[in-house]
Amino acid sequence: MQNVKSWSVIFILLAAGLSPARAQHTCDPPPEGGRVMASTEVTDVNDGAPYQAGADWLIERTTRLLPLCNYFSPVGSYSLKSYSLDPFTKVERVTLCHAATPVAPYAGPCPPK
Repeated sequence: MQNVKSWSVIFILLAAGLSPARAQHTCDPPPEGGRVMASTEVTDVNDGAPYQAGADWLIERTTRLLPLCNYFSPVGSYSLKSYSLDPFTKVERVTLCHAATPVAPYAGPCPPK
């Protein structure tokens, strides 16, 4: 699945336990009394071919994430001192079907084609 719809990206973020308010990294203190908001953005999602493991059908989903440190001035303006950290990749197994029954949110045929 090369084209990922926005709802799929949101689901992936929630399933991975990520949200803009809860980042997995630490940012430098904000300059000159401003504030910092750490976030992690999804930059790419790729699914591998389906494969069978026992009664289950699975895929390996590779998600590329970009950690960001967003700085804001005391009056709320976005600061050009914001920066990103090194991107990282997360690989997870996603179950599509269990015993010929689709597992939510997958709604395709079992076994997958």
